[in-house]
Amino acid sequence: MISTTTTVTTTRAKVVSKAINNTRQVIVRPVGNDVYVGGSDVTTSNGLLISNNTNFTIEIPPDEELWAVVPSGTHSITVLTSYAPLQ
Repeated sequence: MISTTTTVTTTRAKVVSKAINNTRQVIVRPVGNDVYVGGSDVTTSNGLLISNNTNFTIEIPPDEELWAVVPSGTHSITVLTSYAPLQ
């Protein structure tokens, strides 16, 4: 598993990079504010809302990334990534 913390602002930020041939289970926990996640085009209008200080699990397919944005200010998002074995 890999644990990372990324600073997220009103400009979207990549929080999980692509992994070729690997599906990942990702646990996301916003700290300080709600966060919106999605693809590289994520906004507060089209992203999936994750409430502050809650854990949310997402499965990310191979060759996909996860991006995040907050409605205001600068906040952190902690991500725990688990790689599934190659099949």
